[in-house]
Amino acid sequence: MQNNRIIRLLAILLSETDDDHKLTTNQLIDKLSEEGISVHRNTIASDIEILKEAGYDVICEKSTQNKYFIGKRSFDDAEIKMLCDAVSAAHFITGKQTTELIKKLLKNVSVYTAKRIKPMIQSPTGSKVSDSSIYVADMINYAISNKKQIQFQYFEYNEKKDKILKHNGYIYEVSPYAAVWHEDRYYLIGYSKKHDDIANFRIDRMTNVSVSEENKYVCSKDFVLKEYLSSKIKVFKGQKTEVCLKCKSRHMKAILDYFGHGIKTTNAEKGYFNAIIEIELSPTFYAWIFQFEGDIIIQSPQNAIDDFIKTVEIIIEVHKRKGTI
Repeated sequence: MQNNRIIRLLAILLSETDDDHKLTTNQLIDKLSEEGISVHRNTIASDIEILKEAGYDVICEKSTQNKYFIGKRSFDDAEIKMLCDAVSAAHFITGKQTTELIKKLLKNVSVYTAKRIKPMIQSPTGSKVSDSSIYVADMINYAISNKKQIQFQYFEYNEKKDKILKHNGYIYEVSPYAAVWHEDRYYLIGYSKKHDDIANFRIDRMTNVSVSEENKYVCSKDFVLKEYLSSKIKVFKGQKTEVCLKCKSRHMKAILDYFGHGIKTTNAEKGYFNAIIEIELSPTFYAWIFQFEGDIIIQSPQNAIDDFIKTVEIIIEVHKRKGTI
C-alpha cells in the first residue's frame, strides 16, 4: 500500500507540477483521494522525503501552505523539444510511430509544458515511410551485439510506386557493423557477401530481414566508422580519392558542416581558401559542388574535374530538352 501511494504521488508531481505550477499539501491529498488513496498530511511530507532520497528533485516552497513541485528532470524543455523535432523529421519512422514516440517524449515534462511545446514541434515530414524500420533496426542491433550475419531482400519502387525486389529477389548476406542515422535516413553498414566489400543499405528499403543462426560473421579489422562516414557525401559509394577544393571564404561553414573540422584548409588568393578532403567520388558529390554556382571549384585531381564537367554538361542538356534554359 505504501509503495503504491508513493508511486502515485510521484506520478502526480511529475505530470502536474513544474516551476510555474505547484501543488499544496491539501491539493496532493485531494488528488490521491480521487484515486482511492487516503493519506494524512504528515505522510505527504515523509513520502516526499523518500522521493528526494531516491534522487527526485522535489522542491518544497515554504509558506502558510507548503507547495511542492518537480525541479530538475532527466531532460529539460529544450532537449525534449529538440528530440521531438528529430523524431518528426526522421524519414524512417512511420507517421503512427512518430505520434507515439512524441507522446512518450512529452511524458518527461509536465502536462503544462507538453501543452506549450506541442504546437512548436515541426510538422512531420511528408516523406515518412509506410512500413516501420524500427524493428528492422532492432534486429540489426541484436546481430551487431552478437556478431551474427543477417539476411534480407532489398527493394526499390517502379513508376507506379509499387515495391519491386532488386535482382529478382536476391537474398543479401551481410555482416552488420553499424546502423547509422544520416541526413534523416537510417543506413546499415557492413560487409556484404555480394559486393565482397563494405557496403551500405537504406534500412527502410530492407525487407524479409532475419538473423542467421550460423556463424558466418565477417570482421573487417581495418573498418573505422568515423573514417567511413567522413569519406562520403550522402552515403553513396564511389571512387575514394583526395580532392582539393577552392572555395569562397563565406562557404567555410558549408565545408565544415559537410566534411568536419578535421579537414586541412589553406589560404588561397584573397577571399578564397583551399580545402583538402578525402571522399568517394560520385554524382552526388558533383551535384553538391554544382549547387554553389562556381563559388566552390574542384582544383584537383584532373579526373574529378573531368567527371564534374561531364556531369554539368548532362545537367545542362537535360534542362535544354525541358526548355528551362
